[in-house]
Order: sequence, then C-alpha cells, then structure tokens
Amino acid sequence: MTWVLSVHPEVWDDADDAMDYYAGVEDDLPQRFIAEVDVALDFAERFPLAGRRLCAKYRRIALRHFPYLLCYRVVDDVVRVLAIVHARRNPKWIRARLFSRD
Repeated sequence: MTWVLSVHPEVWDDADDAMDYYAGVEDDLPQRFIAEVDVALDFAERFPLAGRRLCAKYRRIALRHFPYLLCYRVVDDVVRVLAIVHARRNPKWIRARLFSRD
C-alpha cells in the first residue's frame, strides 16, 4: 500500500520551539534535531502501523536521541502528523493537543 503523508502546519511550530531551545544548548543541536524529525517522518510514511499506540486512534514514534515524540493518526491511506511533543509532557495535555489539531 502507498501511504500519503500529511503534516499539520503547527507541527513545524512545535519543531521550531524545540530547535530554539536546542540552539541555546549547542550550535549543532537544532540541525541534529530536525534531521531526526525527518527520519521519523520518513518512517511514519513508510511504516505507519509500526508506531506505538499513544491512545485509541493515535500513534507515536520516539525520536532516537531527543526526548520528543512524533504523533500521528492513520486515516485510510493518509498518515496525518499532528504534533511533535516532549515525551515528558502530561499524557492528558498530549491528547488535548492531538484532539485540537485533528
């Protein structure tokens, strides 16, 4: 099956917020962070059902070297990426963010 990746516009705001933080820590961290986001996006597009369940209809992929989750929903043949969130966020807050963007 061919999957179509759809990224909610606010996902890039999520990524920018994390990159702003990492820019203050070390110069090359923002580039490394966005590279990992790209890897997660590619994985979600190729293997969307491999992401771990986050709650009933949402899935997540953990970034490898950063404490962030790429959160998405599979609807028919579309992988709808809805958020990039810090892994330590309150699960209720994460669900509310996903619901508001879905």
